[in-house]
Amino acid sequence: MAKEEKKSVRLQIMTPQELLFSGEVESLVVSAFDGEEGFLPGHVWCNTLLAERGQVKFREPGAGAYRIADIKRGFVDIKDDFLVFTEDAKWHTEADAK
Repeated sequence: MAKEEKKSVRLQIMTPQELLFSGEVESLVVSAFDGEEGFLPGHVWCNTLLAERGQVKFREPGAGAYRIADIKRGFVDIKDDFLVFTEDAKWHTEADAK
């Protein structure tokens, strides 16, 4: 029997001061040190350094648009869950803050 494909994965965006976001997402795009990288549920495990300044974009299940946070340095840890740990993170717009 074929393995069922996951449609979402838990994402946490953390700074030393706060947990900015915790929830299920369908996709994640980060500004890595060498360009943008994207991740979907079931991605092979990896770690990636984030850009000096950049963005984290993600889409929640059933949402049409990406939510965006501006970030400063850090790393993303991709395993069964996704973790973005960054020195600083702020919602890009008020609409993203929900």
